[in-house]
Parts: sequence; C-alpha cells; structure tokens
Amino acid sequence: MARLSRSAGQTRDAIEAQAAAYLAASLNDPDPATRLTITDWIERDPRHAVAYAQAEVAWDAGQRLKGQDFSAPHPVSAASAAHGFTRRKVIAGASVAAAAAAIVPLGVWLSRATRYSTAIGEARDVALADGSRVHLNTDTQVQVALSADRRQLSLVRGEAYFDVAHDPARPFDVAVPGGVVRAIGTAFNIRLRGAVVELTVTHGIVGVRTAGGVMRRVPMGESAVIQPRTVAVGHMDEGAIAKRVAWRERMILLNGETVGEAVAEFNRYRAAPILIGDQRIAGLRIGGRFRTDESSDFLRALEQTLPVHSANEDNGSVLLMYADQTT
Repeated sequence: MARLSRSAGQTRDAIEAQAAAYLAASLNDPDPATRLTITDWIERDPRHAVAYAQAEVAWDAGQRLKGQDFSAPHPVSAASAAHGFTRRKVIAGASVAAAAAAIVPLGVWLSRATRYSTAIGEARDVALADGSRVHLNTDTQVQVALSADRRQLSLVRGEAYFDVAHDPARPFDVAVPGGVVRAIGTAFNIRLRGAVVELTVTHGIVGVRTAGGVMRRVPMGESAVIQPRTVAVGHMDEGAIAKRVAWRERMILLNGETVGEAVAEFNRYRAAPILIGDQRIAGLRIGGRFRTDESSDFLRALEQTLPVHSANEDNGSVLLMYADQTT
C-alpha cells in the first residue's frame, strides 16, 4: 500500500497535499488498515474532510477529461532500479504522482475560486454568472469556481442556501466535510454542525456522495445528515423546513425548543454570547418568532414567560440566571 502519514501539517497546502495522497491510496484498492487510516484522518478535522471532498471533485473532473486508469501498474525503469527503488515503491509513487496529475485541477480550482464570506451577524446574497444564487448566513464562507463544463463550490464554514440554475451539462457540486452534494437545477440548504453536515432539500432532487463512497438521492421535502461513512435521510414537514430556512428572512422560529437550544441559535448571530448561569434554565422550553438581530426581544420574552433574569455584562455578553419565584 502507499506510504501514509498519520500526522500531516496543519497548513492549507499540507492538508491538500495529504488529501491528494490519501485519494491516490484509496484508488488503488487499499487494505482495511489503509482505509481505516484514511477515514480516521478525514473525521479528525473538518478541514481534512473539505480537502478530501475537493480532491474527489477535482479527480472526477480529471477523469472525465483524461480517462486515466489509476490501477494500471507502471514499469520499473533500469534507472529506477539502479537508484534502489523497488517495484512496490515505484507503483506507490506512480499512484501518488498520477493522483497529483489528476489533482492539478484542484490547484487550478483553488487559484481560480472566488471566496464569499460573511461576518458574525451578517447575511449576504450572491448572484453567480450561471444564474444560480447563493445565500450566505452568519459567519459563513463559500468558494466558487465556474467553468465551461462544471460548477464547483465548497462550503468551508457556516450555512448557505443554494438556488441552482438548471443546466444538465454542468453539474453543480458543493464540497462539504465528508462528501459532495450534487445538483442540476434545484434548491437546498446546507449547514455545517461540527463534523456533521445538515442538508435540507426545498426543491428538486440532489445527490450525495460521502468520502467513504456512500451514495444517496435526497428529494424535495427531505433532509439528510451527512458524515464520511453514512447518509441518514428523513422526511420533514413544511413547518420543519420553514424553521430550517427562516434565517433567509433574518428570523429564528422556536416551537418548544429548550432555552439551551435557543441560546445556541442566537449566539450564532452575536459577537458577545448569551451565557446560561444556572443549568435549571437550559431545559426550560420556549416558543416564538424572533429576528436574528434582535436577541433583546428573545431575552425579554424569557423574562416575561419563564423564571429567568438577564444581566448585561461589561463585555457585551448577557448572563441568564434563574429567578427564584419566592423572592
């Protein structure tokens, strides 16, 4: 098997190089230990999963253009033998080199990609040249590269809604940690939650391919939780979908969520967080419709409907304390 390093450097170049090497190894019928090493590396850091997914997308593009066979053995030259290279080492090296050749589009993709981002509390709509639109939620970054035959994007962090212009000749691929989401003409929302990717399809059908090779189709009205080894698909009613995409209207919809869950959602839009100072508060439940930029309304609702008292801190954060009803 190809020589695999378990501890790649943490710079972007080092991560991308490691992703290319692991992809090369995965294309050469790796043994179980190698597959486990690759999967563990992908799951260790969201940046690893993004880089591997981008490498897969770029390799797929290279295959379409070049039709290379990565499993074909390469002969050992006399010069190589004279320098002490074994056949096994040359095949492994050739595999990595072949992957590097196929991954050239990845380097080109990264150099040509346009980055769009939002700060905490900011939302942004981006019109792409192909007619598609990308809506970025708070603290989000998306990379976009459009070519004559492909539309390649990467959700680096945060959450985005993709309204894809119909073009069967140019697949619309969004690389996410642990896989790739593909669409032709559809609309869907993707949110990164740590190592888990949350997909919600609001129109049409999208395909999902994980880094581990699992493939699923997710139709309108369904959601998927994507991880490197699994895709869990489930149906969502209209109310649940509306809650998922309410952020596009700068709204947060709560319907019996715990205060802990609600606070976590509001903190996505705040530079200074809301802090829960008493765990008795975290499990209380609340409902309502609030603007993402008006957490003061949420805090006021807490104080009016639940035994909660809020205190503003000097650094802009807000501390929630349990209000003893006997005092």
